[in-house]
Amino acid sequence: MKNKEIKKKELSELVSFFSFEKKDNNNAIYLVNISHLNSNQISILRKNFREENIKMKVVKNTLLKKVLEKNEKFNPFISVLNGNTTILYSKNKGNIISKIIKDFHIEEKSEKPYLKCAYFQESFYFGNKDLDFLMNIKSKEDLIMDILNILQFPMRYILLSLNSLNNNICSILEALIMIKKIKK
Repeated sequence: MKNKEIKKKELSELVSFFSFEKKDNNNAIYLVNISHLNSNQISILRKNFREENIKMKVVKNTLLKKVLEKNEKFNPFISVLNGNTTILYSKNKGNIISKIIKDFHIEEKSEKPYLKCAYFQESFYFGNKDLDFLMNIKSKEDLIMDILNILQFPMRYILLSLNSLNNNICSILEALIMIKKIKK
């Protein structure tokens, strides 16, 4: 009886997570394979993810498949549901997940955890080959900041030009006033 209640609870959590009807839903979802990692390595990963407020949850493929079938948006995830599956999800920190995974690969000299599939900024990415790409994707906030910085230079130039023009006009007016005074 308890086992059934736990499955129902897990199922309802996954359904609400993948429903994506709320505006504050997570914008980065990674499915990874952490098999062949020892408990110490998994503990290090969990700690690194927790520090960045990234959730990590091991799930059963059959349960996840049932949930994904209810939302067509996530159908690409279904094709990678084999073996060990762990979900990583975060709000506004999609590229941080890939940085943590990549750093772990370098530190541990291993290709695990293996990226099965990632959903970030309305796109899907498959396999470890896409980790570098995911690391370099800028968030919408970063792109806006870049645009503002790019626009800032021309605005400064325009303001300096206007200030210079203002000084030139003042100089011309002063010169005209002096000429007028001399003529009198």
